[in-house]
Amino acid sequence: MTASRELLEEALDGARIAQFSADVAAELTGAAATGRLLVVGSAALPRKIAAAVRAAGGQVAALVEFDARFWGREVDGLKVLPPDEALALAGPDAVALVGIWSPNHVHARTAAWLAAHGIARAYPVQAGFWAWGEGIGPHYQFGPPALYAEAAPRILAVHDALADGESKRQYAGAIAWRVLLDAALIPAPQPQRIYFDPELIRLPPDAVVADIGAYSGDTLATFLTWQGPGFGAYLAYEPDPLSFARLVALQQGLRPDIAARITPRQMAIGAAPGSLFLTPTGTPGTITESQAAAGMLEVPCVTLDTELAGGRVDYVKIDAEGAEQAVLDGAAASIAAWKPSLGLSAYHWPADIFTLPEWAMRHLPGHSFHLRAHDHDGIDLVFYAVAPGHAP
Repeated sequence: MTASRELLEEALDGARIAQFSADVAAELTGAAATGRLLVVGSAALPRKIAAAVRAAGGQVAALVEFDARFWGREVDGLKVLPPDEALALAGPDAVALVGIWSPNHVHARTAAWLAAHGIARAYPVQAGFWAWGEGIGPHYQFGPPALYAEAAPRILAVHDALADGESKRQYAGAIAWRVLLDAALIPAPQPQRIYFDPELIRLPPDAVVADIGAYSGDTLATFLTWQGPGFGAYLAYEPDPLSFARLVALQQGLRPDIAARITPRQMAIGAAPGSLFLTPTGTPGTITESQAAAGMLEVPCVTLDTELAGGRVDYVKIDAEGAEQAVLDGAAASIAAWKPSLGLSAYHWPADIFTLPEWAMRHLPGHSFHLRAHDHDGIDLVFYAVAPGHAP
């Protein structure tokens, strides 16, 4: 038995998950009940966590910030302090909940920084969802860890179907980090290779690529870095007008013969035609809704099958802020016909890490399957289904 499978079997033990998560939740709620809880960060997610703690009858002693420019401010009635002052307020038995989960943030580094200032007990952000998940609300991959114990056979089957030892190691580490909270288990990322890692995939010089969730053109830039000017067409879909404007600016700044083969489209791709509504932010986390609310922008939504109209596609990248499954459902005919390689963002919903691979494995049984981390702490975790002709 491989070390990665042994780690998974240990991490997915239902009794262990239940006991450990209950113990962590009890420690956090106990700290909140006695004024010993510190929340690290003062942006949107830490503030949501603090509000949920208060709504449950607990208390956050202070918000802790890295950036000295924030020290001395008050946010939602809470002081924003450096760690030494926060520890003096919370007492020597303070417990920190790191509320930060964003690109380039590394939990292990934050925990070491807190420890250097005398705050030895520091839990990553997912622990907050174990204690106050209902009050915080849905947020990316965070949720009750029992989900993974219940899905253990499915998770192990995905692990066993991965084609290389590094994928198995990273998959096991990503799952174990979610339930054991051990930062040493987190896969080391390779940000510069996201979606087009040359160790996993080599596309032909006339490749047709569909980029779902093209954002500001970051994936396009990575594609050109590894693919070069040799490609047939690049179809880039982005619904947020602020991000779309940056995507178009990138395209227009390219060499004319390259720019002519790139088609930016300001629309959403989903399971069925219709409309989606969003509040433009120009950030990676733009969220779309099926119903309009005040100030939201209506954008068209089509299926990839409709867009391609039977035409060729060699690679489909999907980073759709939680709508990955809907995009796949609306692309099923094209995937069945052309059997393209896939790059699927697998970190937006708790179950995505096994349900999206399961879909790809059912629909593309002749492909090889891989997983790679491209940012820290579970962000930009990508599942790859590589067509036989695209293997390096």
